[in-house]
Amino acid sequence: MTTSTILLGSFFNQTSFLVLGSLAINAIFSKCGILDLLMSILLRRWKLESKSFLLVIMLCTMTACSVLCSGLIVVLAALKPLMRQGLEETAIKRLLLGVAFSANAGSILLPISSTTTLITLSLLRDFDHKLSLVSWIFVSGPVALFGTVLCWWILVKLFPAEGDANEEVYRTVEEGLEEADRPQLMRQWSLSNAPKLVMTDGHWFMLMVTCVAVLGMTVFAEALEPVVGHPAILALAVVVVAFGSGFMSRDEYLTLEWDLLAIVGGTNVMAVMIRETALAANASVLLTQGIFDFLAFWPFLILVVCLLLIFGTFCGHSLTAVLVLPLLVPLGVKLEEAESFALLCCIAIPFGMGMPSASFDNMAAQMFSQNLKRKRCELSVRDFFHSGGLMALTGGFLTVTLGFGVSSLQHGLPKVPTDVLQRRTPAELEPKVVKENRVLDGKQKRPFLKMLGQLHAFGTNRTRPRKS
Repeated sequence: MTTSTILLGSFFNQTSFLVLGSLAINAIFSKCGILDLLMSILLRRWKLESKSFLLVIMLCTMTACSVLCSGLIVVLAALKPLMRQGLEETAIKRLLLGVAFSANAGSILLPISSTTTLITLSLLRDFDHKLSLVSWIFVSGPVALFGTVLCWWILVKLFPAEGDANEEVYRTVEEGLEEADRPQLMRQWSLSNAPKLVMTDGHWFMLMVTCVAVLGMTVFAEALEPVVGHPAILALAVVVVAFGSGFMSRDEYLTLEWDLLAIVGGTNVMAVMIRETALAANASVLLTQGIFDFLAFWPFLILVVCLLLIFGTFCGHSLTAVLVLPLLVPLGVKLEEAESFALLCCIAIPFGMGMPSASFDNMAAQMFSQNLKRKRCELSVRDFFHSGGLMALTGGFLTVTLGFGVSSLQHGLPKVPTDVLQRRTPAELEPKVVKENRVLDGKQKRPFLKMLGQLHAFGTNRTRPRKS
């Protein structure tokens, strides 16, 4: 009973409440129609099928998904009226792949951006390590930005459109209408002037509360900690204000993505179990035994990043983070490079984009293409494998070069692994002394050990060879 209480109590910690706050923020932005307004502004400036529009919408998606969990749903909802007809197939494919891949890249930009980043923060916290917002963005920002721009270039080369050779950029859509009679441009102009959501005082108030909460959870988290406490307090405050005031309904509360909260909560329990059973200390010794006689830290990082890209592509980002990061973070602690090693591993996972099932963003883009009811516009496995495979190679290269270089500037060059491994096990890997958790003490100890002895004797008798 005591052990189950401790494990269940670790399910809901600060990271879990950050996820809940992020889901509420996502719902608020969607209800206020911010991305619809942004889409209308972009359509007044660029043609929908142009390369410039693709680059701008990818950068906007990357930024939006750094704040909103599963923010691609909101982006696709804003794009839905634009893709029903009139666009050529290659333009639709590269636009959907572009927003999906940029959403994956944006999921590493902030500590609250995705399940993978929140799991990394939770694991580091359980091993008594902490990453500041500045340290996080200093490493992840250049990788995400350059990765998105290179992804745009790859998609333009793989999916060329008819108008790419003579790219035109109109100062306003109306000027384009004066130059030529183009039905598609007429349709774009009507969509850019479509009636927008009427913003009430309640909408503006909730937007202000949300923006203040996001700044408090990210930029000013350390400054507000002596006054407010953990940023999870602000995340819970957003939930209370949004649903307690009646701005968000009970049905909208029930439609939040509770599976994300369950994934993070389960990882919190795994982290406690891995530490309290000394599996972290033992696994870090096993994973490093003999390998650093042949490899230095940087080649070992390249090997780990390649494995993470493969796992992330075929197993999915969330599953890879749940299964692999609890073993890699203790390894970074053992190497005395916990912050930089965990952050680089976290950055590498979302760049495994070569399959539709790799992430929720890829699956959402594929389902969206199927709902268009245009057979030639549907995204196939081949489309994801070619473009996503090149993007995985690009993201992995940026992680082990640009990310590693910036991380070395921030945290210093990694120590020689052979020298580090000769020292004793770091105190962070040793199990904590939990006074309430005395499962093997007193009367419970002897029956438990007696049972283990009986199981051991049973196994020995089963494997003992028979006498001739």
